[in-house]
Amino acid sequence: MSTSNGVAEAEQPHAMSEWGRLFGIFWEPGAVFKDLAVRPRWLAPFALLIAMGLIYTYAFSQIVGWQAFLEREFARNPRLQQMSTEMQRQIIQQQKGIVEVMSYVGTLAGTAVALLAVAGVMLLAFRMAGSTETTFRQFFGATCYAWLPFALYQGLSLVVMTYGRPEDFDLKNPLPFNPGWFLDTTSPAWLVSLASSLDLFSFWVIGLLALGYSTVAAKVKFGRAVAVVAGTWALFVLAKTGWAAIFG
Repeated sequence: MSTSNGVAEAEQPHAMSEWGRLFGIFWEPGAVFKDLAVRPRWLAPFALLIAMGLIYTYAFSQIVGWQAFLEREFARNPRLQQMSTEMQRQIIQQQKGIVEVMSYVGTLAGTAVALLAVAGVMLLAFRMAGSTETTFRQFFGATCYAWLPFALYQGLSLVVMTYGRPEDFDLKNPLPFNPGWFLDTTSPAWLVSLASSLDLFSFWVIGLLALGYSTVAAKVKFGRAVAVVAGTWALFVLAKTGWAAIFG
């Protein structure tokens, strides 16, 4: 009895600290996900993502401002450009306060909904692939940690926002890590949407999600996990591109 218990304990990976997991996801993600498979955690990365999102939103409102954001959006939309200058100005003045409030609500609720939705959809997909013993808590923890590169993305964007020219900052695509960043404002909306989705940080997160899910769902190999995650992401990108093509 004692021998078998000793073997079982030896097979358990050494428990990582919370700081070790938060930093380790960038340097040794495999070890982090192995730890999460045994000891599922999600609160620390979830809180960090929310906090970073709120800081980023507040900084944007102070440095760039929502009026500048709306003016840029109006300039991009040919339909809105058909309005008179006075009409555009009135709408911007009416909407900027609402947009600022909704940006904070979106950061709080949107982040939570996105993480829960991704974890739920992926858990369903992996259970259909044969991983019936995996729990939602394991998948949600893996999702939250795999999402952390997006917090780094916001940190880098914050640096660009702070030290660059505010009028040049594009909230929707602030960093040149995708082809969409290099397109001009006259490019079709669907092309900008598609090209902007081909982002290095998105591919990084896809890889982490696949590694995390294949680790906590031991019956699913990494290659198949990549196919499931990337396939689901591709469907989302196609839907987003189609929406941009229809509504501009």
